Amino acid sequence: MKTTLVTLMAVLVCYLPLRSQDTPIKDGKADILLGINITNTLAGFFNSGGQDIAKDPFLFSLKVLKNNKLWRLGAIFKVDARQEQLPNFEFRTVNESEYMLRLGREWMQPINKRFALYYGADAIGSYFLEKSEFESFTNLTSNEFKFGLGFGPFLGVYFNLSERIRLSTETYAYAIFFAGESFTEIGQGVPDERKKIRNLSIMPSVPNSLYIHFSF
Repeated sequence: MKTTLVTLMAVLVCYLPLRSQDTPIKDGKADILLGINITNTLAGFFNSGGQDIAKDPFLFSLKVLKNNKLWRLGAIFKVDARQEQLPNFEFRTVNESEYMLRLGREWMQPINKRFALYYGADAIGSYFLEKSEFESFTNLTSNEFKFGLGFGPFLGVYFNLSERIRLSTETYAYAIFFAGESFTEIGQGVPDERKKIRNLSIMPSVPNSLYIHFSF
């Protein structure tokens, strides 16, 4: 996967500037940038199999750019329902929901017409809920939910394909504190089990995700 992204960026750097030298980026104008994380799309297209690489989890980004300063909003959501076969139980049905938002301030430093560095910091909020039911024990259910709040810096690079299209990749390091509770209802006269969740998670990401941004 890393080889694929490096190769793609090398092609874009060497070829696209020759094709679009007449469309430089305009400075000082307010723009809306809609970004899409295309890492998984590229992995599937090249059949490179990047499943083992830690990726930037945010699928979408929205940025407001003016005078090389941006407000940015990122989001991801996942809703999953599945059935798993376990050694000690016949089946387990799992319903899982996860939502994450980030809001940040970004500063951009142009290098030339095609490249720009950017840096800043994000605030992070997350919510996770999982409900499990075990088929062999009709009264056995397990629920877990947790909220997370965090903060962290980021650093990235833009490559301008044209006046309205650009690519970006970045690295960040978020520290997120999670709080919540897990609850297991056993039934059959057995006391329920409750457990508090309190933990600090560090989320570093190397620049191996690629975004494409469309400016409006």
